[in-house]
Amino acid sequence: MKIQHILLGLTLLFTASCDEIDGPYGVSSGGGIDTTEDVVRKVLIDDFTGHTCQACPNAHREAKRLENILGEQLVVLAVHADFWADPYPSGAPYFTYDFRNPIATQIATDFNVIGQPFPKGMVNRMINTSTSTQLILDWANWEPKVSEWLALPADAGIEITPTYNAGNRNISAEVKVKVVNELTDPVSLAVYFSEDSIIQWQIDGASSCPNGYCANYVHNHVLRGSLNGVYGESLGPQAAGTEITRTYSGTLTPNDAVADNVHLVAVLMNEITKEVIQVEEVHLK
Repeated sequence: MKIQHILLGLTLLFTASCDEIDGPYGVSSGGGIDTTEDVVRKVLIDDFTGHTCQACPNAHREAKRLENILGEQLVVLAVHADFWADPYPSGAPYFTYDFRNPIATQIATDFNVIGQPFPKGMVNRMINTSTSTQLILDWANWEPKVSEWLALPADAGIEITPTYNAGNRNISAEVKVKVVNELTDPVSLAVYFSEDSIIQWQIDGASSCPNGYCANYVHNHVLRGSLNGVYGESLGPQAAGTEITRTYSGTLTPNDAVADNVHLVAVLMNEITKEVIQVEEVHLK
């Protein structure tokens, strides 16, 4: 049996044993963090994708498989970027929708994913120690890295309390961070928003759609934007036991985004390396 499967099995056992204490923290809003036992390690996958990438649905299916196993301990952002995400109005009705946005493009650019064959992904935006840059992975290599991260204790916890004004499409997120272990490097806190259940075209090389062109493909976890920039607010180094509360707000975009399908994703990261310390996700409504 491969070591990653052993680790994942141990992670699942741990998750099952902690269901009662995971409770409100980070799962529903407003519960609060009473003890460090309330803090559960969660992992972020950035899935670099595009609607004209015929292999990208394989990565989507892998993300879904891992979600089914790990539940709320896994958070996914589908980052539509590069020419794979370009819309083609002249090719109507195929691929005319524009999934792109400045936040997604900047993330793909900063982590040197532009120009690489998609799909690609990052697990917790972890650093490749041999290159001192982010480790960019094929989807088949996500699971062992997810397992490695989940085997580590959480250094911090996050709770998100969202509000939404349907009249002006304003999103507000109160984010509470509790630091469990000292964070000697400066940290930053970013709050993204993503959308599920977007029905649009996708090339899927493994599908039975005519020529692989699927008209009613369900796009999930689509990164739509951020409430406080690409990498958020700098918070500096943090001592163990520190509690931080911040509130961020912005407008839900694009105009066709459906609030009922939107999630807020808060990411606490090492400001220098961008490696993820903790991530949390809640429904907007």
